[in-house]
Amino acid sequence: MNIARGDGFEVLCVGEGLAVALPLGDLASDAEPPRLAVHTGGAEGNVALHLAAQGISVAWASRVGADPFGRKVRADLDRGGVDVSSVLVDPEHVTGMYVKDTLPDGGSVMHYYRANSAASHLSPADVARFPLDRVDWVHVSGITAAISDSAAEMVGALIAGCRNHGVSVSFDVNFRARLWPVAQAAEPLAGIAREADLVFVGLDEAQELWGTPTATDVFDLLDSVPLVVVKDGAVGASELSRRGPAPTTTFVATPAASPVELIGAGDAFAGGYLAGLIRGEAPRDRLLRGHASAAWTIGSRDDVRPGHSPAPFAPATDSPERTAT
Repeated sequence: MNIARGDGFEVLCVGEGLAVALPLGDLASDAEPPRLAVHTGGAEGNVALHLAAQGISVAWASRVGADPFGRKVRADLDRGGVDVSSVLVDPEHVTGMYVKDTLPDGGSVMHYYRANSAASHLSPADVARFPLDRVDWVHVSGITAAISDSAAEMVGALIAGCRNHGVSVSFDVNFRARLWPVAQAAEPLAGIAREADLVFVGLDEAQELWGTPTATDVFDLLDSVPLVVVKDGAVGASELSRRGPAPTTTFVATPAASPVELIGAGDAFAGGYLAGLIRGEAPRDRLLRGHASAAWTIGSRDDVRPGHSPAPFAPATDSPERTAT
């Protein structure tokens, strides 16, 4: 572990935490009383939980409402080993939530209730209360930049604060068309990515946002970023590292898995990969760790499945690190 900042953290994750309501049966049925299971979600909080499960010291910073859902989200992250002392309880706005509607074919539809949520009122002023003098990495996603103008401004101020404190920035593009259209999102997300030290992006979202059909095209677009990881679903994940004397690319195929639900896979991958990076693992091993975390998570309907899969494990194909051409 790399902590050299006293009693600080290896990673600070910043973004909205959500209550996740999962109907147990048909809520409209008269056959039995309606029941809901309530879990915790939200991209950066999910990543924090995956990091904590793999032994990384991690904190989460956000805003939640002074309501039962806010207490639930904070308690779940705290129980998961995540420091929540940088979470502000906002008495004037509610905690965001979504309802996960399971379809007859086993798929899911999400119904979001996050407009004017407590986290949407994140602003540059919040950055002053984040422990940037006591962290090595900050992780944030494009979802946070999309939930409000003030939250987008907060992301910019957060990155500037990281630069001032010598903190590395991890950014997951996480484009969500429900929050902003491509025409509005493409340039801001590219701009944030170019300011990061590590970028995660799905090949499908990169093509939708920037018209980049291959991982090489993404690498070329983000030509100033030291580490870029492009995820291609069931195919595999590619890393470009510009941290050595010459750029290197590494590809690791996605191992076989038995998915129950794909929600949370990207957050799990990011958490696993970042844990491996912090541990000093080789590119192949940290990609494997990302795949292992994702495979574990999609084996349940939880956004973050309790525990984590051992990693690294054997890939579907062996793809050693190679020098980029």
